[in-house]
Amino acid sequence: MPLFGRRQEAQPVSIDAEYDRLRAIRIAAEDELGRLRKELTDRVASVEKKERQLADTIAKVSRGNMSSLPAGADEALVHAQVGLAARAQELSRRENELAGRERTIVREEADLARKTGTPDAEARLAQIETRLANLQHAEKAFTRTQAELAAQSDELARRELALLEHGRAIERAAGAGGEGTTAVAAGMSRAELDELDERLRRLEQQTRTASTERSFGDGLRTLERKGVSGQT
Repeated sequence: MPLFGRRQEAQPVSIDAEYDRLRAIRIAAEDELGRLRKELTDRVASVEKKERQLADTIAKVSRGNMSSLPAGADEALVHAQVGLAARAQELSRRENELAGRERTIVREEADLARKTGTPDAEARLAQIETRLANLQHAEKAFTRTQAELAAQSDELARRELALLEHGRAIERAAGAGGEGTTAVAAGMSRAELDELDERLRRLEQQTRTASTERSFGDGLRTLERKGVSGQT
């Protein structure tokens, strides 16, 4: 005789299937982070190339090998710098979002481990909590890196403005007095031209060093080398 009013018990969710789902989401998030880091690195390399081209052009003008800067050279570099800064901010925002999503997934894994009560649940939970702590540390590293990049961007903008002003002065002087009187008409002595050339070399070196050591993914890669990604 059928019993009315009795609830049909829900089918239990497969623990292994849930772990697989969370793991797949985490792997997808890590792949996206890697893609974003590569995209930012490529854009930094592009701007570095433009900076080197401008530095070479100004150096040639200061030595009298060229009469003036190519048309649009300074504007092109400024445009590239602005585009890089905007893209870096967007990539930073997306990286932070992905880090937040991964942190949520790790919490879900922790809750799942608590509910299962399997023999290895305690060990699994300890691994998950360690990974969560590392993710929180990585998020703080991202924030610090973003502040450092902003400060570096301001410094580069200041240096870039000074370089553009020198370049325009050289161009005006070359047009007014010819190659032989370029440095004198621009009000720049040989020592000042040498100093400008040295500043260009320092700018190039600092930009290359910053792109290597201060990328947004640097903090996360450091943590991964210490075994963060190995704790799944």
